[in-house]
Amino acid sequence: MRLQSILIGLFVALVTTAGVFWFLDAYEYKEVDEYTGFQGEARENPLFAARLFLKRMGIPSERHTSPQTLPDADTVLVIDTDRYTLSRQKSEALLAWVANGGHLITRTRYFTNDSEAEDAEETNDHDPLQLALGITRGEHIIPEDDDLPLDAELSNMNSSLHVDPEFFYALQTTTKQAYPQKYNDTDWLLEIEYGDGLITWAANLDFIENSALDDHDHAEFFWYMLHGLHDKPQAVWLIHSDDMPALSTLLWEHAWALVLTLAVFIPLTILALSPRFGPLIPKPAPERRRILEHIHASGLFMWQRHRKHADTQYAGFAARVTQLLPSTRKQHDNSNPDA
Repeated sequence: MRLQSILIGLFVALVTTAGVFWFLDAYEYKEVDEYTGFQGEARENPLFAARLFLKRMGIPSERHTSPQTLPDADTVLVIDTDRYTLSRQKSEALLAWVANGGHLITRTRYFTNDSEAEDAEETNDHDPLQLALGITRGEHIIPEDDDLPLDAELSNMNSSLHVDPEFFYALQTTTKQAYPQKYNDTDWLLEIEYGDGLITWAANLDFIENSALDDHDHAEFFWYMLHGLHDKPQAVWLIHSDDMPALSTLLWEHAWALVLTLAVFIPLTILALSPRFGPLIPKPAPERRRILEHIHASGLFMWQRHRKHADTQYAGFAARVTQLLPSTRKQHDNSNPDA
């Protein structure tokens, strides 16, 4: 029995040793760099790198989630969204801000596919800002790899820079005062003079987002875009989301009186409708006095008042009581209340 246990132990040790040597020979410990994507604010803000770039270059920049308010005229407004929350009234206010000396940098509304774009055209579901500027979406352009990056030169530049807009939809406009950037006779960026201000309209702004700002000459080109109107912008607002304000914020801003009223009314209503704690305290049963006590009190009252014919009234009253309750005849046989 002991020899058998020793043999089993040796077999297990041999198998384990062979397995360890095979594992060490077949596998090797190695560190591998793996892309995990952006972290923190950069994960949800595609203009995070642009804000860091502007901070390093000495231009104050602010992150905003939607164009609900407008900055000063000497502040550059960058809207990298589809502007679905920008109504016609807000678009008119934005254009009035540009006409007073503001500088707007934005892009064409994206479509996930061609069918979505065709449906938008058929239903006339266009961007109010694009309609006001007479900008329409043209054909889908995919530049050749040999043509990328493109040579781009803005109106305030002395030489061209290399920019890769990737694929885009061509821009078409009826505005005459537009300085275009072209690729094979198709426009992918427009500089539109509007009143005293400037609108820089791009087919897309992918080249200034986190993943592409450090490619080619994108950062420098973005710098010239920001200085297209002002030699030294006071600040830059970077808007990257079309999110509306929270419902709680809208309610408190426009219906604070109703909120306070409901805050008081609802708890009181719940308290009034809530079930009681424990059973009701039973009411005591009403006590009934005996008829003889009433008779005695009536006789005493008449005796104290010295009423005339009191004995006659008492006799009649006692007879009526005796008729109603015969059992009182023996309990109270008093025909003279004065006694």
